[in-house]
Amino acid sequence: MKKVKILALITAMLTALLLFIFLNSLSNRGQIDRTGILVAAKNIPTDTPITQSMITLSKLPTEAILEDSISDTSLVLGKIAKSEIVAGEQILKSKLITAGNTDSSTLSYIIKPGMRAITIAVDGVSGVGYMINPGNHVDIIAQYTIDSTAATKLIVENVTVLGVDSNLTNKDKLACKDTAYSTITLQVTPEQVMELNFYEYTGHLNAVLRSPLDEKITNLPVKQ
Repeated sequence: MKKVKILALITAMLTALLLFIFLNSLSNRGQIDRTGILVAAKNIPTDTPITQSMITLSKLPTEAILEDSISDTSLVLGKIAKSEIVAGEQILKSKLITAGNTDSSTLSYIIKPGMRAITIAVDGVSGVGYMINPGNHVDIIAQYTIDSTAATKLIVENVTVLGVDSNLTNKDKLACKDTAYSTITLQVTPEQVMELNFYEYTGHLNAVLRSPLDEKITNLPVKQ
């Protein structure tokens, strides 16, 4: 009989101890360190500019915060979602990009809003001896014939070279064993797209490399 009482007492003590540990763990849950972090308030589709209504500040357990998460709203608004961000997901730097960012590996993200990318054919002469690099600025001259008379016209000035062949950075270009290239891709306005397309079809285009310190627009007259 005594053994039964002792066993019951031990069991009661263990139960009380386990209950204390459980209640203490519940109490400690409210003391978990939390950090404010931006999360998606709704699903954000790919290639969508992020607005205030798409994000919200949420306090998550510090241990659950991902390494490249963001807490500063100014670093998110206006950025583009490179891939879909689902509601409740932490906003990560790796999933955002700035339109017109020349460090992007995707041409569509490098183009500034309102601008266009157009590719023109070049060779060793019209391409400045294969010495044009992504990021350089060039003028484009058109050579054509009008009323049986040869003419030269400066059709665009100080435009950015976005790519050389399929290379979007100098690093990509230097990695190519063949230093020659056959095309350059330019960032231009929609109006300049029309000019380039027209004169490439009716004549011949030459690229003229500019100094990075020279942004002067000359507006030279047609030479006949």
